[in-house]
Amino acid sequence: MQPAFDFGEFPVLATTRLSLCELEAKYAADVFVVRGDPEVQLYNSVPLQTLDETLAFIEQEREAYRLRREVIWGMKLRTSQRMIGGVSLFDWDRYHRGAKIGYDLARDCWGMGFAQEAIREVLRFGFERMALHRIEIWTSAANQRSLRLAERLGFTCDGMLRKRILEDDGQFYDCAVYGLLIGENALSAGEAP
Repeated sequence: MQPAFDFGEFPVLATTRLSLCELEAKYAADVFVVRGDPEVQLYNSVPLQTLDETLAFIEQEREAYRLRREVIWGMKLRTSQRMIGGVSLFDWDRYHRGAKIGYDLARDCWGMGFAQEAIREVLRFGFERMALHRIEIWTSAANQRSLRLAERLGFTCDGMLRKRILEDDGQFYDCAVYGLLIGENALSAGEAP
């Protein structure tokens, strides 16, 4: 089965409270709040240090889309138009119909359900538009927030990769691998998010 998604026009998605759109330079200050926060990036990547680094990051993500490597959506509040995080689908294996999903969220928005809302819509896109069979979350086993989110979204822990992730403290941590199959996904059966 050939996926319908072809990396043409960027796929803008919407939920009740969020618009999931392409990252642009005009959102650099908001993106910097998320990508520059050491606590938010603790289990993600090295925090950005400047607005120039943030602009380079935005351009790098836009280029990854143009090169058909990944899709990263900026998570924007529909009311204020503030960019509060991002969700990405990457490592798309077209033959085996699988991909990984990643996410981050501004610290002042934690605990409000925004990440779950955005990820549910991206899961719907992955299963329906990209014809994915399996979507995975790889996260540090020390990242309790991410582990709980994966479970709330219906993912199953498939196991641990021992000492797979090098964190900012210079230590290696186990990587929890979670998977969600299209048949296990309530969204594929038409259930509302």
